[in-house]
Amino acid sequence: MVFVDPGHGGDDTGAKGPRGLLEKDAVLALAGALVAELEASGLDASLTRTTDAFIPLWDRARLANQAGADLFISLHLNAARTRQAKGSEVYFLSLGAGDKDAADVAAQENGPGQAARADPENVVAGILDDLSQEAYLRDSERLAVAIQTQLNKLGGIRQRGVKQAPFVVLRGAAMPAVLVETVFISNPREEGKLKDPAFLRRAAQAITQGVRRYFAGEQATPRRKAVYPASEHASLQANESGSPDARLGNPAKVLP
Repeated sequence: MVFVDPGHGGDDTGAKGPRGLLEKDAVLALAGALVAELEASGLDASLTRTTDAFIPLWDRARLANQAGADLFISLHLNAARTRQAKGSEVYFLSLGAGDKDAADVAAQENGPGQAARADPENVVAGILDDLSQEAYLRDSERLAVAIQTQLNKLGGIRQRGVKQAPFVVLRGAAMPAVLVETVFISNPREEGKLKDPAFLRRAAQAITQGVRRYFAGEQATPRRKAVYPASEHASLQANESGSPDARLGNPAKVLP
């Protein structure tokens, strides 16, 4: 199963395009197209959210873990001060700070209060999260490269490369996990593409092809068992809510 995470949601709008398109809405539409393409290719797929709802970052990976997912893909859109910035970037987890640009992107995605867990039980849980994801870093890099390679072939998207950054949403994933900054919503032309269902479908097809290439390179892909039935997963999704101290924060991402 591939677990697809449309970033942001609810009060956390994410970045905003020059013509008013909100990241949270565009990535939800892209996520729907991606799930459709994954399923059409014969893969099981599920979403962390199907509506304009906020889900705390730590809970997104937890949903994937409990569903027994094989891969976790978090979808986002980039933003920059210059409207000329364009292209895609695919990230996998860095347990350190990473380089400055990548760390800045992660800080803006993570928001205030996400990287720290105050009580001892949560500190231990955070250490276990890191150890869990560390075991999958090499596979996460392979997945990131496979997806980036296919996005590079998508018309009008310039390669910006595979990078590492300390994204909170990736830390708790007990499986290979990546974060895809699909295009720059701050670029008027790329914002326009995000409103085109045909472009969303092509982007979804590129990501799906990357996933298929990743699996094709595996010697074997064991199926992990879900912790609870699918009906219970749907119930958990419906009941997720964001407390003030767990919000994503920073509704607009601005890069140097």
